[in-house]
Parts: sequence; C-alpha cells; structure tokens
Amino acid sequence: MEEAEFEAFMQRLDQLSARRKLMQTRLAERKRQLDENIAKQKKENEQRRRNGEDGRAWQVLQQRIDMGKTCEQDILCGIDKSPEAREVRSYISKFAGQMRDYVEDTDDPDNEAAQARIVLDEQLERLHDQEARFNATE
Repeated sequence: MEEAEFEAFMQRLDQLSARRKLMQTRLAERKRQLDENIAKQKKENEQRRRNGEDGRAWQVLQQRIDMGKTCEQDILCGIDKSPEAREVRSYISKFAGQMRDYVEDTDDPDNEAAQARIVLDEQLERLHDQEARFNATE
C-alpha cells in the first residue's frame, strides 16, 4: 500500500470513527429521553391505577404495590396469585394476543403497525450489517 493510499485509508477510518462516536452520542441522548419518558409514563400509570381509572383490580394491586406487599413484576409473572393479579394477567394475555395478531398481519398494507415493524426490521438489519463491516475494518 502506497503512502497516499495509506493516508486515504486512515482518513476514512478517522471519518468512520467520528461518525460512530456521533451515532453513539445521539443514541445515548435518545436513550436518556426514552428513560425519562418511561419514568414519566410509569408515574402516570401508577396514579391512574390509584385513582381506579384502570379498574378495581389494578387499584387494589397498586395499593399493595405502594405498601410493598407485591410488585408489578410479581403480578405480571404470576408470582402474585391474588384474584386481582389473576384478573389483570387474564386481561393482559387477551390483549397481548390481539396485539400480536395485529402486528403480525403484514399482508395488510393498511396495517401501520405491521408495516412499521417491517421497516424497523429492515433498518436494524442494515445497521447490524454496517456495524459488522465497521468492526471488520478495525
């Protein structure tokens, strides 16, 4: 490899490295924003449950969560065997099945969720390919 080629190669590596750092910075900022949104949504969910807006079962469960007698993870995983937890799990299971059917209906061009998932899958595949190529040059 001639010196000029080597310099061009090194410049390209520097550009790729700078681009990767910029992407990492953007991703870190986006993660911070998402974490803030998740925390805000969690507080809103808890308050809505306390107020009984999500039904009596969630209101009772939220009171028990607030007292430290159960936690959301135990409710969702089935560790909490209370009638209220079973009611919530039954509802979530039914809703999850409906959502899965909706998201997996990729044959319907009007199904925005399914089409968005396809685009996301394609973008993730391209990102993984670019990352693999970048890692191969290091």
